[in-house]
Amino acid sequence: MAVWGGAGWLLDRWLDILVFFPVGIIFGMAVAIYLVVKRYGAADPLPGQRSAKTPGGRRSQPGTVTRTQKGRR
Repeated sequence: MAVWGGAGWLLDRWLDILVFFPVGIIFGMAVAIYLVVKRYGAADPLPGQRSAKTPGGRRSQPGTVTRTQKGRR
């Protein structure tokens, strides 16, 4: 928030308009929320929805075939 708000404040002072500071603050909040969700993971799925994770906690890769111990599908 401080970085993007500060950049917006500097642009406001340089261009003599008052639009970039609030836009910078909102953009900074959105980036901060995105980084927290990316770092700590998204919210748990609602009951009844499937999770994108395998039972071991690792994410499954799209396009791979899951096999049992004996090599069967």
